[in-house]
Amino acid sequence: MYKDKVLTEIVQNTECGSIIFDNTIFEEVSQELFSPSSWLHSRESSKEIGGRGNVYFLNDGDKKYVLRHYFRGGLVSKFSYDSYLWLGENKTRSFREWRLLKFLYDKNLPVPRPAAANYQKNNYLYKADIITLQIPEVQPLATFIAEKIIPDNFWYKLGYQIANFHYEGLFHADLNAFNIQIDKSHKSWLIDFDKGSIRMPGRWKQSNLNRLKASLEKISGNNPRVSYSNFNWNELCEGYAQFFKSA
Repeated sequence: MYKDKVLTEIVQNTECGSIIFDNTIFEEVSQELFSPSSWLHSRESSKEIGGRGNVYFLNDGDKKYVLRHYFRGGLVSKFSYDSYLWLGENKTRSFREWRLLKFLYDKNLPVPRPAAANYQKNNYLYKADIITLQIPEVQPLATFIAEKIIPDNFWYKLGYQIANFHYEGLFHADLNAFNIQIDKSHKSWLIDFDKGSIRMPGRWKQSNLNRLKASLEKISGNNPRVSYSNFNWNELCEGYAQFFKSA
């Protein structure tokens, strides 16, 4: 994940907004960066990674990226599916997520490295996108537990890793079995930090865990091939608790 290069933060104004980017990845940026058609190779996918709406896998011949456009969910999406109320640059969904990713990446946590993010303002509304480096050869936890032989201590290690995020104060707004990604070495990664934040310790930690548990129960209830049980959840909780005992 190009950890040898220090992640930088540059903000550049555009005609209708701004772009925040890491200039060790992109030396120059423009709004075209967020258009899939401007890339050498681009592939649309709505299934392989978490998040709302479609994403694009991009390839410039050297590095691989993921481009995500911000879409609304719930009832409000029927009125405005990708526009947000303008409250200032630092409160845009894209800039907040980019900076949250930078914070977590600098803590050496397993997250995608942020590459660039933008917003385009139109009167009192804005639209936004974010680009991250693609995590090599990962699949959602939901797919992994349905298709793979689960290694020993997998759930324990997953709980330990989630605790590591919580220790740093990360509130993930949608911790589920799709936003946890598993690589070939069975290491877990966390993606999709839209509406995430850094918080003081509180009940939100248990709320995060409850959301993940509900996601796993729903998946296992709908697919008999899924390898998951209450015993696995207890293993996850054991790993979670052990992190804080040793922190």
